[in-house]
Amino acid sequence: MRNFVCVLAFVLASTGAAAQSSHAPGRMLVGYPPGGAVDILGRLFAGPMGEAIGTSVIVENRPGAVGQIAAQVLKGAAPDGTTLMLAPDATIIFRPQTLVKPPFDPLADFIPVAHVGNWSFALGVHAGLPAKTLAEWATWAKASPDRAVFASSGVGGSTHFFGMLLGQAVGVPLRQVAYKGAGPAILDVVAGHVPATVQPLGTLLAQAKAGKITVLAMSGKQRAAGSPEVPTFAELGYPELSADAWFGIFAPAGTPAATVARLNAAFVQAMRTSAVKDRFCSGPAPLRTRLPAAATKPSRASSGSSGSFGRSRNATGFQA
Repeated sequence: MRNFVCVLAFVLASTGAAAQSSHAPGRMLVGYPPGGAVDILGRLFAGPMGEAIGTSVIVENRPGAVGQIAAQVLKGAAPDGTTLMLAPDATIIFRPQTLVKPPFDPLADFIPVAHVGNWSFALGVHAGLPAKTLAEWATWAKASPDRAVFASSGVGGSTHFFGMLLGQAVGVPLRQVAYKGAGPAILDVVAGHVPATVQPLGTLLAQAKAGKITVLAMSGKQRAAGSPEVPTFAELGYPELSADAWFGIFAPAGTPAATVARLNAAFVQAMRTSAVKDRFCSGPAPLRTRLPAAATKPSRASSGSSGSFGRSRNATGFQA
């Protein structure tokens, strides 16, 4: 959860900082629909961050195709620092690798502004299911193969691949039901239309606290401070499911280095405020304030197929 919010705090601070001189609004592109964690938190931050930097920041939703639509908008945007994109590795790394002719090259078309950290996946199930543990869910799913499905945030995204990896690990032939983002997927699990979902842990906690979703396990190497009751997959006997994903902020290629540095500095400054740190950055993952040069490392390191998501993608043979 921390990383969703840390990303948003940076974007809202940094886009406004770049546009401050002209008082034109900055744009934060989000490749997912309204109602998801990124969208909601972006709108929560737009007001206070806009006041802090002297200009407004517009959250522009361009949902669809695992963030591909937003990425294409960013590719065509002016490289002046007023348009950035908040994106997960699913958009930057996995989507291009699943397309025969990807419409963007993440290493050539974008400039990383900041890597803001990693986040853990979690398996959440409808609270009415008889399964209250991972083992019970696996037994239930094997006995009910017609209901061995999970809601993902989109075909070809990290929740899709992690869900398939989960099915392989526990011996359940899971099938995916793809949604355009976490928000719609979670709502359908709450309503009982789909029995389970794989999502970032933080996006499930509100519904879990409300008693509408049961979170069975999460992919971090250790339990999350904000939800210590949720066990890790590793401690339940599945160390191969210890896998995180990341979020980053990207600018169009050609954005001047000085502008990128200014945007990164705005992020660091915003995250040092007690209002942001105390209220929104108390989750399990560390806050990242890397310089732009270091921010390129996750993108390049993740482009191979040796990681858990690459292995899952290869195992499923998925290609869009």
